[in-house]
Amino acid sequence: MWSYSLQNNILSENEGVNLEYKSALKGIPNSVWDTYSSFANTFGGHIILGVNDKTHEIEGVPNLNLRMNEIWNSLNNPQVVNRNILQEGHVTSVDINGKSVICIEVPRADRYLRPIYHRCMETGTFKRNGEGDYVCRLPEVAAMLRDNSDISYDSTLLEGTSFEDIDLDSFHSYRNRLAVYLPNHPWNSDNDEMFAEMIGALSIEHDKKCLTVAGLLMFGKEHRIYRYFPNFKLDYKEYTRSDTSWDYRIVSGSGLWVGNLYNFFNRTMERLMVRINSPLVIELDGQRIEDTDQHRAVRECVLNSLIHADYCGSVTVDIGYSPSGISVVNSGLFRIPLDKAEHGGDSDPRNKTLSKMFGLIGFVERAGLGVRYIREVWKSKWGVYPTIIEDVDGQKVIVKLPTVCDEPLSDTESSILSLLMDDPHLSIVRISKTLGVSVGVVSNSLNNMRSIGIIERIGGTRGYWAINPKKRQ
Repeated sequence: MWSYSLQNNILSENEGVNLEYKSALKGIPNSVWDTYSSFANTFGGHIILGVNDKTHEIEGVPNLNLRMNEIWNSLNNPQVVNRNILQEGHVTSVDINGKSVICIEVPRADRYLRPIYHRCMETGTFKRNGEGDYVCRLPEVAAMLRDNSDISYDSTLLEGTSFEDIDLDSFHSYRNRLAVYLPNHPWNSDNDEMFAEMIGALSIEHDKKCLTVAGLLMFGKEHRIYRYFPNFKLDYKEYTRSDTSWDYRIVSGSGLWVGNLYNFFNRTMERLMVRINSPLVIELDGQRIEDTDQHRAVRECVLNSLIHADYCGSVTVDIGYSPSGISVVNSGLFRIPLDKAEHGGDSDPRNKTLSKMFGLIGFVERAGLGVRYIREVWKSKWGVYPTIIEDVDGQKVIVKLPTVCDEPLSDTESSILSLLMDDPHLSIVRISKTLGVSVGVVSNSLNNMRSIGIIERIGGTRGYWAINPKKRQ
């Protein structure tokens, strides 16, 4: 399979986010391990040794057996890379026109194993962006370290905090909602501090009660949140005109409301629920009796952003509504591969305590199935899948829920479609160079056309783009 793929695509396929060529005439180049790190820390990919990265000339790998042994020795040498995540079938060789070529298939490393680095964690941790390997900034390395722990970061105790840092209006509103949702729950009779301990908002550190990260974020007074999370920002904007200026905004730090997660969720959902063009029935006390799959999908999307956000990041949570759709952005990348999240079944929230808190009052009902549910509901309602993007450079996840069907393609999308009609095997980098636009623009255009069903990726990184003729009519 690899032999066929290499012989038919090496001369036309340019390097990209999942593919790197390297000459090996003088041995295994040291830069292989930078690329190994970048692929492992990003989306995975293939390193092809024995191909000139500029001309794509098949040069071959002299002393093949020696070089194969050298690769495995380096992988198992902690002085070269900190972890070997490859198995036997991940390093193979093929013969092309009498010359030996080595293919190293690097999977995306499990979050428990990241960061994967070359020699030194601070200077040898790489990420893949376009066709290049880039040294991760220290905050990006720190984010990987937070994610590789079995202990949820939001259960961390914050020294110097106390129950007095909780906004009681938010806290009592949450208690009332739990009492309505589960009137016989045994925690309803506890006093406030005991209740806070039971839900994971408060714990004991050196005989002193302190708030957890989850407790402060969920119910905290805003100035105390900023004391521990200076980049904390929750932002919701509504756009009703075609220009880029917003007409309504809910943003933390404004001083007009207490900007914690619980209040933001309630205020944002109140605005979004009435703007979705579907019936909604609400009881006098504000609890839902019945809502549609579309409402539940939007709520699931907002909740996902809150419980998966990296609150030490620079974006935190940003939600936008316009007549053409809803966008939801949160700091932090997926902790499991996106294709697994879309398939469903795996649940790995970044903030498990926050997930528990929302679950107690009737939300987060689809552990491990949220992304799949959102996709299926949106496809059923609007005929398109949501667009989900992992922005590696910005360290954030972007979800777009379109509410307008049959939108005309942009000029760039039309040009890309024409290229794919001629050659469905084109890479993102090749399209970028042909059209003279950035890799990011091409990637976003492909994602949009994919979400509305015009194109479909067949066969993953080794595959091709299939065009839906019915959608082109």
